[in-house]
Amino acid sequence: MENRELSCIIDLINEAYPDLAILDSLDVWLSAKFQPPIAFIQTQEVTERGNTLTSYKIISDAGIVLHHRKKKIGGQEVYEPISTEPLRQLLRRERYSYRGKDGLFINIDNTTFRARSDKKDRTEITFRFEYTIAIPRPQVEKINTFEIEEEWS
Repeated sequence: MENRELSCIIDLINEAYPDLAILDSLDVWLSAKFQPPIAFIQTQEVTERGNTLTSYKIISDAGIVLHHRKKKIGGQEVYEPISTEPLRQLLRRERYSYRGKDGLFINIDNTTFRARSDKKDRTEITFRFEYTIAIPRPQVEKINTFEIEEEWS
């Protein structure tokens, strides 16, 4: 499921920031072998529980780190912040729901949406979201013809 979650969040960031490169490899991110501006995205499943007889609900956390580009101003290097407004406007317009290109429909809990920009080189965005998935049903051979025995007395 995590690949579909990650794919959906990547689609969300691509729509909000079409010119921003995206990184989803934790190893590359931890080694800092990337060139800003870039968005690092990670998802983590929190819980999975039955929803109905034919589906279950998955609750996950998403983390997005927007790494800012350095810009020279008057011989001094300063970071050029990436605004969180494009993402906020997209989520407000969609009422904190989003459908990825692969069809996964997520509902974002707007009370958990946090954007922290206390570090000058990046902005960190976190939120919790949920979606439902159908329970796979086993293939059962269907009976198309019936033989009926009739007794005549």
